[in-house]
Amino acid sequence: MKTQLKAQTSTLLIVIVIIIFGIIGIFLLNISRQIDFDEYTNLYTNNLLLAMLRTDTGYTDSECKLVSDLLTCSYFTPNFQCGGSGPACLDLANDTISNYMSQFELIRKNYKYLFAVRPQGFISDTKINIGDPQLDCDPRNRNCPRLEKFVATESIQKGSYVLKAQLIIAKK
Repeated sequence: MKTQLKAQTSTLLIVIVIIIFGIIGIFLLNISRQIDFDEYTNLYTNNLLLAMLRTDTGYTDSECKLVSDLLTCSYFTPNFQCGGSGPACLDLANDTISNYMSQFELIRKNYKYLFAVRPQGFISDTKINIGDPQLDCDPRNRNCPRLEKFVATESIQKGSYVLKAQLIIAKK
């Protein structure tokens, strides 16, 4: 009688463990289905923009140290030479962002990008565009290509001025 009770208890425990693992498996499958590709690409775009803005350029002067510093320098003083005799801010920003995005293009060859810097809270005609300028068109314009776009935006503050850095990624 005692061995039969032990066998039933062991069988019951095995069944309970199998049910628990089954429930955990179903739960994990439901979670994995909820994250779709568009959400992943949007998250990737936002993280790519943040990583790019925080990238060290290798220069020590405060105007050119990080890419975000380099963009404000490019916007307000595009001819400032990094390191005293190095490249101009605007040229270095173009090269740095293009190189960074070329690494992204190796992973995702079916995407194009535009990195744009615009004024926020003040009026200026100056614009910085790096990448495909077609992505910066008004969707109400008939000549604007209808592409699925993923847009990430971050603010860069320089003194009392705020710039809006935007990374637009679209499927080709």
